[in-house]
Amino acid sequence: MARIPEFAVELFELLALVAGSAVASIIGIELERVGVAGLAGGELVLGLWALAMGLVALYVGVVALGYEQVLPRVRALAGARAE
Repeated sequence: MARIPEFAVELFELLALVAGSAVASIIGIELERVGVAGLAGGELVLGLWALAMGLVALYVGVVALGYEQVLPRVRALAGARAE
């Protein structure tokens, strides 16, 4: 059985986290757009729900995945490659 280098596994995990962060952020932006449109159209409950869910999705995409997961891994990989 062929062994996959540790760097390739870490790089794949990083790419998966970046993709997840991007998808969560895009969903958050779209939910925010729907929320503002709902509020502008008079749908108070739908608008507030979409705004709240958009905020949660943006938090997940930017903070939970992007800042807390992706950045440390990028720094670790960059540090490992520099040595």
